[in-house]
Amino acid sequence: MARKPAAPADDQTIANDQSKPDVLPVLTLGKELFQEKFPLTFGALTKLDEQDIDPASIVLRVSAKSAGFRRGGISHSMAQTDHPLSAFSHPAQIEAILSEPALVAELTTAAETE
Repeated sequence: MARKPAAPADDQTIANDQSKPDVLPVLTLGKELFQEKFPLTFGALTKLDEQDIDPASIVLRVSAKSAGFRRGGISHSMAQTDHPLSAFSHPAQIEAILSEPALVAELTTAAETE
C-alpha cells in the first residue's frame, strides 16, 4: 500500500491555487514565515534572487547516492536530474530533498552545469 505524504503542518497558511499549477504555493507565504518553515529553500532562492536570475529558469538539481532513493515524492536516480519548481506541489518537498544526506541537491538554473 502506497504511503500518502503527510499534510503540511499549516494548511491554512498555504494557499495552493489549483488554477495555477506552475506557481509554487510558497509565493503566498510571507518572507519571515517562509524562512522559518523552509530555511534551506529560502537561503538558496535568496541567493539566486540576488543574482537577478529569471525565476522560470530555476530548477532543483538532484542525484541520489543510491539509485531509487525516494524523498519529496520522487524516486531519484544516481544521474543528475533537473526538476522545475513547478514539479513540486509544496515547498516542504523541496526542503526535504535539500536536507536529505542521501541526496546531492541544489537549487540552480537550468543553464548552469557542474
